[in-house]
Amino acid sequence: MSHAAAKAKKKKPEPPPPVEKTFEQRALDTGDAVAKRVDKVAESIDLMLAGKKYTKKANTSSINVSQVYTHTEGGKNHTSTDFGLNLRLPNLEKRWQLRFTSYDEEEENRDITQQRVRTQPRPKDYGAALLFFQNLGNIKTTFQPRLELKDPLEMSYVLRFESGAKQGRIRLAPRLDLYADPEKGTGEYVSLDLQTDLSKRLEFSLQNTEEYRERDNFFSTAHGVSFDYSLDDWRALGLGTTLGSHNKAHFHLDSIVVSTAYAELLYKNRLSYSVTPFLSFYKYERFKGKAGITVNLTVTL
Repeated sequence: MSHAAAKAKKKKPEPPPPVEKTFEQRALDTGDAVAKRVDKVAESIDLMLAGKKYTKKANTSSINVSQVYTHTEGGKNHTSTDFGLNLRLPNLEKRWQLRFTSYDEEEENRDITQQRVRTQPRPKDYGAALLFFQNLGNIKTTFQPRLELKDPLEMSYVLRFESGAKQGRIRLAPRLDLYADPEKGTGEYVSLDLQTDLSKRLEFSLQNTEEYRERDNFFSTAHGVSFDYSLDDWRALGLGTTLGSHNKAHFHLDSIVVSTAYAELLYKNRLSYSVTPFLSFYKYERFKGKAGITVNLTVTL
């Protein structure tokens, strides 16, 4: 074998050219990098306040950003961009959370119609909340003071008791909220949710709520029925209807909303969207049906 042939034989093959990443992959990689950065910053704050590391529990801090677009028959368009920061500090305290949001999450949790299908933008209500958790037997107790960033600053409070029971495929979730709000005064909210698996992929839900506000003597109820079908681990379809009533000027049916929904998780727990066509009937419009559609895009970092 000649010297040239031996040299050629020992020569390493050229590495393949690097594959250029798509825009989608670059965006997802950027999201992962931001999420890791958020966790590291939260962990640094946690260790600084706690003094040392007491637990090996992973930090689950997250940032949520959502863009909602709603179009209703008659040319009404609404857009809303909202965010939330859920800061977890496991070493400092295992039983509390710190949240920064551009809207009042507790107010939204008491409106099952807007939970199911958003027909109007979220009211802007920037604030920070501190959540304390304590289990009293089988009852989970949460106390949340929330500082609302207004001029002047305002404080609201929520004391929540919730539990759950399961018998076969049937699940029952009762909940009681006692709250104090600078605008609405004191109030109470009760919900009773029933869920059952009709099959491996089909779930039936029945929601019942009532709320009373002392300041304006306002009493309201809401009842919802829904069916949700899981296409696979990333996609789902839903069909539901919600009826709302209140006592101003006398107790009466105020709204009916019927909706369908398609939701998909695009990438792990980072990016998701939903499309929800709906038909709404409101008393102030003499229950004339109006069609609409809501598109929601959510990014979690």
